[in-house]
Amino acid sequence: MKANKYKILSLFLAVLLSWSCQEIIDLDLTQSDPKLVIEGKLTNERIIQKIKISESINYYDTSGLAPFTEAEVSLLDSNFNLLKSFNYNPEDSNYQSNTPFGLGVGQNYILQIEAKEEVLEAKGIVLENATLDSLYYLSAEELQALGQPVFGEGYFMFVNGNLNNEGIEYFKLDVSVNDTLRNSRSDFSNSILTSEFFGKEFQALPVPGSFEEGDTVDLELYTLNEDLYQYYVEFINLLFNDGGVFSPPPVNPDTNIKNLTNPENEPLGFIQFSSIQKRSIIIEKED
Repeated sequence: MKANKYKILSLFLAVLLSWSCQEIIDLDLTQSDPKLVIEGKLTNERIIQKIKISESINYYDTSGLAPFTEAEVSLLDSNFNLLKSFNYNPEDSNYQSNTPFGLGVGQNYILQIEAKEEVLEAKGIVLENATLDSLYYLSAEELQALGQPVFGEGYFMFVNGNLNNEGIEYFKLDVSVNDTLRNSRSDFSNSILTSEFFGKEFQALPVPGSFEEGDTVDLELYTLNEDLYQYYVEFINLLFNDGGVFSPPPVNPDTNIKNLTNPENEPLGFIQFSSIQKRSIIIEKED
């Protein structure tokens, strides 16, 4: 009994000593210089194109990102000729083109932003999109009858098609159901695709998630440049970082926007240059 008491006492003292060795570090999370946060998606669709620019806030600030209204935003071709200017619209806090236009597939572009006496640039090419030959769905019962594994209930959607460019291609697939974009953490992680996993011709490529009878499903497939694909991968890693002892320290994803005036002061965010494919389908019960 005495031996057991000594063991318990030793363990208790060891715990006390381990506590006494811990040092409390107060992190200063309240003060930092604001950084520009830039978000833009420019496509070949003929629409009013928009760019959002705001400023970061301190850790404990709950007021939300503040719009930055004093930037000059221009779209240039690969020879730095001005194509379009973007003007700030206070109604939706975006910089937007005066008239609808679409980017040219196969063309290189430069988005240039002048703000805070610095020049920022993002470059990209609008790649040809995949060919989507068919979009269809099967019920869970039909998949089981075909001997396929089923995870969940309802209907599951598939796409047939092929790719049109050489080398590895990258995509972002946005899925909206009844006019609501599926944008949870898992939805976003499943939306970033690379042809490394399905090849040049794809048959029965699954669309993430399940669907119900009567759903209207809208798909938007965007091409991605490799640098933006890497940005999204890093962003996904950040989303799933639980802060545990085996997780790497969280860091901001590498932006594809360069600060030409002060390279050490890169902004946050991204500019996406894409071609887009859209498909819609209504889930109807099979007779």
